[in-house]
Amino acid sequence: MRLYYMTSFETATKHILTERRMRFGQFGSLNDPFELMSPSMDNPAHRQALIYLHQIVAQHWGIICMGKHWKSPLMWAHYAKNHTGICLGFDVANGDAIQQVAYISDRVNLPMDLSKPLHGITYDDTMAMLSTKYSQWSYEEEYRLFGRLDDADPENGHYYFPFGPDMTLREVIVGTRCDKPLHWFRHLLTDIAQPVTVIKARPAFGSFTMVRKKDEAVITVNPE
Repeated sequence: MRLYYMTSFETATKHILTERRMRFGQFGSLNDPFELMSPSMDNPAHRQALIYLHQIVAQHWGIICMGKHWKSPLMWAHYAKNHTGICLGFDVANGDAIQQVAYISDRVNLPMDLSKPLHGITYDDTMAMLSTKYSQWSYEEEYRLFGRLDDADPENGHYYFPFGPDMTLREVIVGTRCDKPLHWFRHLLTDIAQPVTVIKARPAFGSFTMVRKKDEAVITVNPE
């Protein structure tokens, strides 16, 4: 599955591409305070169970948020530093670790059994909460990659998913307001596993979408 990750020029070039790894986000620091809180919490007893579950998940699981395309100008503005950043396209292995986000307008009523551990919240319930967001976020068309927070980097304490068979870099899309020429990115793409294309984005002429700037030739970097 081809998925896309938008970020700043600095993060892409100084960290992701040079270190060959993606950093896991942690639920306690994401930009939506309703993460893992899609069920209604009107019942105080249920609320305590959900808060406890949130703490457990946040402690043990990380997330990488990606999208199914790079065409949205709003996504470039929000996540690629006002179109000055970079979008990276990855071939990501399909599996249980990848979940497409479902968007809902109203909080759901999650059946709970107060006599059971975690009030009867199941694994499937938890996975649904991990991949459900309020409908106003639907413009992101998000997919989520989950991973356990087992081995922190000893230098900075963060957690990472390395490039490899399960996450293979295939595209670099340069933001329309990024001033680096396409050939500049070649030196960041040595020792790659698969060919990587580098293209420039621009606003479309007939719609509100981002497209490839065709008067700048595509650069393809091949494995050596």
